[in-house]
Amino acid sequence: MSTTAPRPDADETADAQQPPSAPGTALVDESRRVLVHLLQGPFLDGRRDGARYAQLLRDRAAIEARLADLFLELIVDDDAQVAFVRQSEEDPDAPKLLRRLTGMNRLDSVLMLILRQMLLTQSSRGQRTVVSEAELQQALAAYRRTTSTDEAGFAKEVRASIAKVQRAGLLDEQGDDYEVSPVLRLMIGPDTAREFIALYREAGVTGLEDPEESAEDADEDPAEPAPARS
Repeated sequence: MSTTAPRPDADETADAQQPPSAPGTALVDESRRVLVHLLQGPFLDGRRDGARYAQLLRDRAAIEARLADLFLELIVDDDAQVAFVRQSEEDPDAPKLLRRLTGMNRLDSVLMLILRQMLLTQSSRGQRTVVSEAELQQALAAYRRTTSTDEAGFAKEVRASIAKVQRAGLLDEQGDDYEVSPVLRLMIGPDTAREFIALYREAGVTGLEDPEESAEDADEDPAEPAPARS
């Protein structure tokens, strides 16, 4: 069933068509709104907010300059139509403005990695990543502490982790299921994912791997071709 997005009113349409900001001047009004939206986070979704995303692309250079003044950098994925800001890595001693996804425990971070794996797998097939709570419960069951026999308590912890990721804007409730936001792939890049996975492997947690790393390994050292199917 298709849905029709509400038509913007005249003021919104006018704002969306504002030109880029002139060099050395203040941002135009709609670009200021885009900047605030990015700072509020967690990300700008062009599929849901096409006018604001279009203004970001029109005034990208000026917005990036304002973010750089705050030791922040803009990350944009044109294919997924998402954008967000993160701390710049150029100056490790710079003051930290963004403090998102803090307070994550072991289960939260494993959930994030599993969601990222699912996202990469489904994205490679050109599909949206939609998962149910039951699927996530099953995927996380292997990481339940071996000393715990409280299955009901663990299921409650999983639901709490799902709710935390949902509040961060990375899971969108779709009836009884959840759609994983494509921005998760950008927020947890390959290097960060590998660092997380290495830590968990050292702690005895198995079953996690980075699909991007596996693909790179396959390119560098291709395995023998599989026998043809009859």
